[in-house]
Amino acid sequence: MQLVYLETATLGLRWFKQYCAQRPELNWQSARDTLKASIATIKISPHSGRKFDHFEKVHERKLAKTHFSLLYTMKNETIYIIDVRDQRGLRSAAALQVFTTELREKYGL
Repeated sequence: MQLVYLETATLGLRWFKQYCAQRPELNWQSARDTLKASIATIKISPHSGRKFDHFEKVHERKLAKTHFSLLYTMKNETIYIIDVRDQRGLRSAAALQVFTTELREKYGL
């Protein structure tokens, strides 16, 4: 399967990297490897993430040993990453709002 990061994922990816890199106890390399492993799992088994809240077509895959998860959706043979979600905050609400209003139309999701 092909993987595409939507525009809404940019801030989440940046925050994930910044947060983990600034905290040596989190081990940035390990966190990055966890992200890569989760992406590989999603590519192999796209339905491995659980349904996210009340969004019918949005799935969430938690990143092991972190406070983050991937929010994604699928269409045909493509997985679209909506956000790298910090599970402790509400920042993903903005990404999901953009996804539901603009990106669904743009990508035909």
